[in-house]
Amino acid sequence: MRLRPVELADAAFIVWLRNLDFVKGRIGDSATDLAGQETWLEAWFEREGDYYFIAESLGGIPLGTIGIYDMLGTSAEQGRFIMRPEALAAVPSALLSQDLAFGVFGLTELRASSVSTNVAVHSLTRKCGFKQVGTLRAAQTIGGQPVDLVRFLLKGEDWPAVRARLAPLARVAEAQVLEWEKTQQRANQPWVAVERPGPVSARTEGNRSPLYTFVL
Repeated sequence: MRLRPVELADAAFIVWLRNLDFVKGRIGDSATDLAGQETWLEAWFEREGDYYFIAESLGGIPLGTIGIYDMLGTSAEQGRFIMRPEALAAVPSALLSQDLAFGVFGLTELRASSVSTNVAVHSLTRKCGFKQVGTLRAAQTIGGQPVDLVRFLLKGEDWPAVRARLAPLARVAEAQVLEWEKTQQRANQPWVAVERPGPVSARTEGNRSPLYTFVL
């Protein structure tokens, strides 16, 4: 699987993803319809130091989103992390993002946060090497109500050992993604691969990063 920069054409997929039942109530109130998401993306294209990716199968089926943003020196936030659950792509996507952060961008730490009630994401975040470092009270608004965010941190010095532990899990998940992709290509499922102009490896959006392929 691979990461590629988000494009304006991805707005409909992102809205669909953000409105899945398991996602509602766990992300902030922003850009929940197509027009709002397109407006948000148009503004995002102008931002520096803000990387937003679509995780997709090697056949081009979108699996979810992940981002690296809010850079402060050599520290940044990893977030916008939403994966369609049936594809089992969370661990490989996190590994790719963290490889980018530490190996390509040269960061020394990654921050992350999630809603205090989202125990499943807390578990995934810890699996991906992050350590819980605190709680921000009423830091986000969901459904018009303030919610707490649990804060996590992954240091670059810990990444080699974390990566060595994650790599076997990611290999298994990658094989599962490949099998899942075959079922999607045989059926009329939502968000199956679409044709995109030009060679995929050359696509960039302004100052965005090029596509990164999952390699173990």
